[in-house]
Amino acid sequence: MPTPDLPHNFRRHILGNMGGLDLVLVIQKALFFSDVNPTASRFSVPFSQVKTHEFLTGTEARSLAGKNPMEVRLLEPCMKETTLTFNMWEMSKTKLYVMTKAWNSVVQRNNLAEGNTVQLWSFRVNTELCFALVKVGVHAEN
Repeated sequence: MPTPDLPHNFRRHILGNMGGLDLVLVIQKALFFSDVNPTASRFSVPFSQVKTHEFLTGTEARSLAGKNPMEVRLLEPCMKETTLTFNMWEMSKTKLYVMTKAWNSVVQRNNLAEGNTVQLWSFRVNTELCFALVKVGVHAEN
């Protein structure tokens, strides 16, 4: 399945309203039960599925590898901005990026469910790392 481009309403909001630059598709994935389970309260981005790790600066990558989480802004599918914690977890055989903190609110506000396909895009506002979460196949009114 070809990767859809960032929807126009997101592109317009990021570039116009937020002053964002350097849009990069980080991952397109179907949500797992663990991504929407309120007990887990996190969105996982497995390294093996990341399209490019170049969305991080060297300093950010080293900071995450040193177990120093970052606060990041997320533009949700409903176009609300939320601050989340972005971190890297090393499991026994794999690594993943994770978004935590207010993730359960994002799931509820956007009616995210297991099996939904989402895209995570990164962008910069000035030098600040930000993300946009897009539900694939869903066109928001804007």
